[in-house]
Amino acid sequence: MDRAWLAQLGLELRDGAEGPEATCVLAEPLENPVGHREVSRVVFLVREGRLLVPISPPEVMGLRPIALGAVEGRGDVESELADAFHEHLFHVQRRSAELRALGLSPRVDPVSMGLSTHLSEQGLALTLVADRQGNFQVSSAVRGGQTLVVPPGHGFELSEFRERGALVGYLAALFGEPEAGRARDEGAEEGVLRFSDVLRAFGERALVPPRSGMELLVVLEVEGRPYRFAAARVSGRTFRGLLAGTQGKVWAERFQLDEFPGVIPLVASLLKVPPGAVKLAASDTPQE
Repeated sequence: MDRAWLAQLGLELRDGAEGPEATCVLAEPLENPVGHREVSRVVFLVREGRLLVPISPPEVMGLRPIALGAVEGRGDVESELADAFHEHLFHVQRRSAELRALGLSPRVDPVSMGLSTHLSEQGLALTLVADRQGNFQVSSAVRGGQTLVVPPGHGFELSEFRERGALVGYLAALFGEPEAGRARDEGAEEGVLRFSDVLRAFGERALVPPRSGMELLVVLEVEGRPYRFAAARVSGRTFRGLLAGTQGKVWAERFQLDEFPGVIPLVASLLKVPPGAVKLAASDTPQE
């Protein structure tokens, strides 16, 4: 770390709890439009001697780091910071509109300007939070008054869910079902619509309009362990799929219908088991 270079950038350097910290007094303060506060002083963590990571105040925490090699003066530091800050404001506005379109209420913290929302359906209460780049993830989950373990690595792109039901189905599959609920579902057919029923009623020449929503769920069992495969149509022949087990998400990606290998081959490949080991939960006959 070149302390002389940091000083030339007009940064005050000191030792912090997690490493060297650099403080910058902004010539043009940033405006927090939610809490009606000005940000005039920013503290960076100097990481690996080459990155300035904003850590204080709350309005800038989590903004993208600034590469020291990409700046030539203090003005560049402030410009990079302002760009990241206003990009975050844009994401907050855009994601808030998308949440409202799904019937959800966006909540913006007046201090940190962090965006979150609460979703409660199918006996599942979830808190969703967005990072500074607008990517959502589940921060907490409760079912029947019991706190659930939130599996890691489950961020999702909100704009892929054009209908609330598709988002609910995706998140419900992520956390699976309680044992009691699963037992009831296996013993009762009321309310269940199987794709074979749709095909038998309308025939294979029936069309699904390009922008109509579609959600599919396949409950599977692999070597005695339950899994759920869920797919939600994004648009046209593009779907977003999710495979989840009792430990949380196994796989989640977009895919094109024409390139999809089938549920059984996909699950077998992901879990590294023979296709014959992947079975429908309610039957010993593997899905074709």
